[in-house]
Amino acid sequence: MSEQTDHRVVGRELAALSGVDLSRATPATVRTWDARGLALRALARGDMDEAVKVMTHAGGAK
Repeated sequence: MSEQTDHRVVGRELAALSGVDLSRATPATVRTWDARGLALRALARGDMDEAVKVMTHAGGAK
């Protein structure tokens, strides 16, 4: 994953692959998918702690 790739683009691509139409989603849902993109970028860098922190803050990790 290129360091130039915007996390929002990654999140939207993940949503599309999962069958989620973000054009019809609530702002909170869009923010959650954006956070997933940010977390995936952190994982691609090998930074699991950052990925967990992002998803915990976004409400996507228990």
